[in-house]
This record gives sequence, C-alpha cells and structure tokens, in this order.
Amino acid sequence: MTHALTHNGLPAGLTRWQFFGLIQTARRQMGLSKGAISYLKVAISCTQDEDFKAGRICAFWTSVTKTAGRAEMDRRQVARIEADLIERGFLGKSASDHSRRGGSRKNGAIGHEFGINLAPLINRVSEIQAAARKATFEEDESDRLRARIRKLFGDIRKLQLDGASEAASEVLPNNRPSTIQSFERLKRVVAALEAVWKEFSAETGRGKMSHQCDILPPLNTDKEKKYKTCRAEKARQPQPVRITPALAMLLAGAEFQEIIGFYAGGAAGGPPDWRIMEMAARDRAHQLGISTGVWQRQCEILGSERAVLCLLVADHNAGRSDKYAVRDAAGAFINMVRSEVAQKAVLDRLLGELIGFARGQYNV
Repeated sequence: MTHALTHNGLPAGLTRWQFFGLIQTARRQMGLSKGAISYLKVAISCTQDEDFKAGRICAFWTSVTKTAGRAEMDRRQVARIEADLIERGFLGKSASDHSRRGGSRKNGAIGHEFGINLAPLINRVSEIQAAARKATFEEDESDRLRARIRKLFGDIRKLQLDGASEAASEVLPNNRPSTIQSFERLKRVVAALEAVWKEFSAETGRGKMSHQCDILPPLNTDKEKKYKTCRAEKARQPQPVRITPALAMLLAGAEFQEIIGFYAGGAAGGPPDWRIMEMAARDRAHQLGISTGVWQRQCEILGSERAVLCLLVADHNAGRSDKYAVRDAAGAFINMVRSEVAQKAVLDRLLGELIGFARGQYNV
C-alpha cells in the first residue's frame, strides 16, 4: 500500500478512545457538528488499537448504509458528513463514490483497504489536543464568568438606585447567564456589567462596602481568642511567593511550558498569571500520574501558588542528570509538599538552585 495511507501514530499512552474523547471535547473549536462526532465514533469503533500505531494503516470500509444504521442517522446525512470531513482534511478516501468498499487484514494489520482512511485525523492529534485544552480553559472560565455576572447583578440591585437595575437588564435582559453559551459573549457581558456597577456605585460611595461586606468575616473582639486564632493562622499561613508567574514559566520544563503557553494564549495572549499557572499545573500533574483529587488536596494544604512551584521544581528536576535529579516527579512533588507543610522551607532553597541552574543554561 502507498505510504500516504499510513500515519505518524498517537502519542505514547493515548488510546484510540481517549483520542476520541479529545475530539469530543474540542468539537466546537474544531468546527465539528454533533453528527460528525457520532460518525467518528462509529468510524473508530470499526478500527483496532493496533491501527493507531505509527506506520500502520488506520481505515474502515463499512458501507455508508451500515454506518448510518450504527450512527442512527439518515444515509444521506452520513454521506454529507463524510464528504465534509474529507474536504476539510480530517479523513481520506481511497474508494470511488460508487465502488464497493473493502479491505483485508494480515496478522492484525490492515494490508489493503478501499474505504475511509483515518490517517489525516491521527496526524492532527497535536492540533486536537491544543483545541481540547482551549475548550477546557473556556469551560472553566465560563463558569467563573457566569458566577461573576450573578454577583454583579446582585451588587447592582443592592444599590437601589433608579436606573441601575434597568441599565443592567439592558446588558442581559433575562438576567440569566446560564443561557449564554458563547465564551466571548460572556466576557462582553461581564465587562458591560462592571461598567454599569462602576458608574452607579460611584454616585453612592457604597461600591467598596458592597463588594466587601459579603466576603469579610466579622471582627473578633475577644482578646484571648483573637490571640490564639492569630497564632494558629500564622502557623498555617503559606509562605509568600517571591517569584513572578513569568519567571516561573521560564523555569518550567518543556512539556509544562507548552501547556502554560497554551493557556496564556487562551487568555488573550498576555503573560501568564497564577490562575493560568494553576490550570497548567493541574494538566501537567495529570500527565505525571497525579490524580485530580490528590492535586487539589495538595493545593488546599499548601496554597495553590506554592503547590504549582513544587510541581514545577519536581517536574524540571526529573529531566536532570546531576545531584538534583529525581526519578519520579510525582513522588518528589508529594514529598516537597510534605516538607513545606512541616516548614522545612525546601521549596525556596530548590527554587534558588533552579534559578541559578537556569541562568547558567538559558541566561534567565
């Protein structure tokens, strides 16, 4: 078979159904319809795990009629979806429009096929991974923006000023952010409501109190209890972070940097902040085998910013060969968190060493 029918394979550790999950997540970013997702699910179910190895042919030759039945769609709809995916470079076609589809396997590998080839889709895996990360970023940010919209509506109502609520309702007439699916529109609504809030709260001088009153606890006037509480809080208080997100990104390993760069690009292309760093660290932790629950607990124990830096140091040192090298980045991360909780201050020392190491290599 010609070399054009083969592909470069999926990244190590990524199964065909995990690959399909990424396609589902990235559906809107890739401009794929729900029908296209149903079609691709059937297409992948007609393949085998071995077909996704580098240098193999990954294809299926199920007829359009049978594909339509499995996808629970009309035959003409499947034909349109198939033609669109081929035209947009997601699939290849080796059979003519009216010829009978067919193929054969030998020792589990496809020897020849006249049907639909998935090589173009597999070769776009990096693009699909990036689109899936962007979709996840926008989903998380959308939840935060909807919560922000609800908060702004509440704050504007509390002003009890003629015209304030009306101005807010002009921005979003139904007052329901849950009905907004567009990420870009959510950002515009937040910006417009913040402008309304700023304009009307300036008239009353109560804007600052309105934002603070529902987040600040009442003052503790019990001297003895206050003394004990402050001592306890001081003992649990995370050490301040003396490093900027931009410098942290420079110190990160290549894989970590790639994820940070993606999230920073999703946030309008600006430099990373600690929220972006935390989201990127969560993804990198998952890649290193740290479950979401374990990662979240470490953030709660240590504080998210220092947890991010612990992961960054452990991840970077896993790629070194000197005395600071670690064999297991996930295990090193957990041990660093434990040491920090015990106030052994290992993170600051290791960060200082890493900055010096980076200066020598990259002129940081």
